[in-house]
Formats: sequence, structure tokens, C-alpha cells
Amino acid sequence: MSSPLTSSLTPPAQPPARKPRSLFTLWLLLAMSAAPIVAAFFLFYVVHPSGKPPYGALVEPQRPIPLDLSLKTLDGKPYSLRRLEGYWLMVMAAPGACDKQCQQSLFYMRQIRIAQGDNRDQIVRVWLVTDDAPINPGVAEPAEGTLILRGHQKQLAAWLPNEAGQLQGPTWLVDPFGHLMMQFPANPDPTKIRRVLAKLLYNNAGIKFKHVESVQ
Repeated sequence: MSSPLTSSLTPPAQPPARKPRSLFTLWLLLAMSAAPIVAAFFLFYVVHPSGKPPYGALVEPQRPIPLDLSLKTLDGKPYSLRRLEGYWLMVMAAPGACDKQCQQSLFYMRQIRIAQGDNRDQIVRVWLVTDDAPINPGVAEPAEGTLILRGHQKQLAAWLPNEAGQLQGPTWLVDPFGHLMMQFPANPDPTKIRRVLAKLLYNNAGIKFKHVESVQ
């Protein structure tokens, strides 16, 4: 039994030593904050994203609808594609005889537009007839709802990308600002075009374009 004097001389018990605070949480927060920046630098300097679409090719630089592009309706009335600003235009070119490949393009454009569901009203299909030949009556079904306009071969070839003046085959895309901006190959994969177009419509969903002219 300790005496009162001895007890008063006993040093008080020391509090337990505090463990150093772990820096793991701090480093984790820093890593999470820096991850997007690091990923952006990696993609830009290492991966070198090309910005190419998953299908088709960008028209670079984009080509506005030419002011002097002379087009006429089938009954001979002048028509300007600029009236369709505010719409996405799927454009093809072919002679009036419209062979099998031409009919296939008309069919694909129709189906791709239908597949866009509620967004299909933002799309106008355009067939630019490259000669004065009568329109093949056999294309009435795939061409139904397509805006058919006659144009001059040279003017069209100066606007639409082509090889040696050959216009039939590709399908072009004109954005709602009136800029020719994409080209899809001849004999395309319509499913891939549908996906590209759906993505464009989705990305531009927040933009309210003014339709100069209503199109059915």
C-alpha cells in the first residue's frame, strides 16, 4: 500500500500516443480530381484522336450550298436548297433513268429516315437529277416523299465531292446550317448511316433550328 506522499509523486498517466493520420484518403481525392485532366492529356498527346466519324467521311472544309446552284422542280420551277435550312438533308444524285443502284439509294434513304422515329421530321431526302431524262416511273415507291430536283451536272460536280465527275453512288449529308458536311460511300451500310445520323440528331437536340419552309 503506497503512502499518500508516494502517490502524490507518481507522474500522471500519459494519454495514449495518437496514431499518425493516414494520407490515403487525401491522395485518393487528389487522384480522383486529377484523373479527368490526365485522361485528357493522354488522349490528346498519346492516342491522338482523329475526330473521324464511326462511318462515312467528313467533308473538309464544309461546303455551303452554292448561291449559284441552279435547281428546278420537275415542273420546271426554280428551287433553292437554302429554303430547307433548319433540316438535315440526305442528298443523292443520279440520272432520271435511276438504275438499280439509284433505286437502292432511294430505298435506303427512306428507311434511314423512318428509323429515326420522332426525329424523322428533321430530315429531308433530296434526289438531284443530273440530266433532263424522264424520271423512271418504276422508282415511284422508293422515291415517295423525296424532294426531286433537276440540276446541272457541272454545278453539282463543283459542289458535291466526286471522282472524275461521277456523282451517282454516294449519299451526302447537309447540316441544318446549309453546310455539306459528310459523305457516305456507294453501296453503303444503311444501319451504320442510321446510327451516325441518330447520333448527330441526338447531339443537336438542344438546338432549335428555324425551318424556313415546312416539308412533309
